[in-house]
Amino acid sequence: MQSYIFSHINTLPDADYSRFFCKIVSRNSTFIYVMQDKIDTYTHVVGPFDTDCSHRLSWNVLGTRILSAATSHARRRGFDTFEKDGVPYLWVLSRMVIEIDRWPMVNETYQLTTWIKNYYRYFTDRYFYLHDGEGNIIGRVLTIWAMIDSETRMPAELRELFGDGLDRYVCPDDTELKRSRIRVNRPDIQTTRHTFYSDLDTNNHVNSIKYIEFLLDALPPTLPTSKAVRRIEMEYCAESYVDDTLSINIEETDPLHYNAEITKLLNGKTVTVCRSSFMF
Repeated sequence: MQSYIFSHINTLPDADYSRFFCKIVSRNSTFIYVMQDKIDTYTHVVGPFDTDCSHRLSWNVLGTRILSAATSHARRRGFDTFEKDGVPYLWVLSRMVIEIDRWPMVNETYQLTTWIKNYYRYFTDRYFYLHDGEGNIIGRVLTIWAMIDSETRMPAELRELFGDGLDRYVCPDDTELKRSRIRVNRPDIQTTRHTFYSDLDTNNHVNSIKYIEFLLDALPPTLPTSKAVRRIEMEYCAESYVDDTLSINIEETDPLHYNAEITKLLNGKTVTVCRSSFMF
């Protein structure tokens, strides 16, 4: 496929997007419209301040790019927010799986391509490909989102909000990232983390990506600096806010494979904020 087909989304010349479609028969105008209507690609360069101490793209920057791409993709199609009876509805991240074959390094060009694979009663599956500067896939991301009532914090039925409006943007393909059942039985690492103003996002709760940083910070510092995370899975269960004290429990279930749980006290009861599984 030639880059002129995707000129408005600034893709790389040799990137192969045929995997997104079960049937591709020609390059006629209908085919071009479908591609442009469902998939967006965002190009970035790893700047000197986008890296961690190993000169790899940092988790903070990658996570921010992923969330920003999801927001931009939804905004361009008019479903980034919703208002009903004067109450705003907001997208929140429920689950995320990231698999990285090779991390982009400083001064490298990389791209994030995103599309909606499916949606259900309350949730939508959004996938991403991470490409290097030559168009090779070097990472895959699954994100699962729900749209919540900003006052009750409860998820809304997507068809009640959008009718069948999301149908035209669904792009089914064979990309699949497995999810696991995450449990911490005998933690090897136990610590606490206080939350501050700088941890908050626009919804006034702790940013989803901050939890990844909290977990990596709890490990012995020689581990994340000497080895790159190859896979991480996040399961978000409850929100946390400024001035919360979070308990972090991490168990090494296999060599370089960890399960983790972050909890907090709410009205005298322990509440799970998120669970994670990550491998180096």
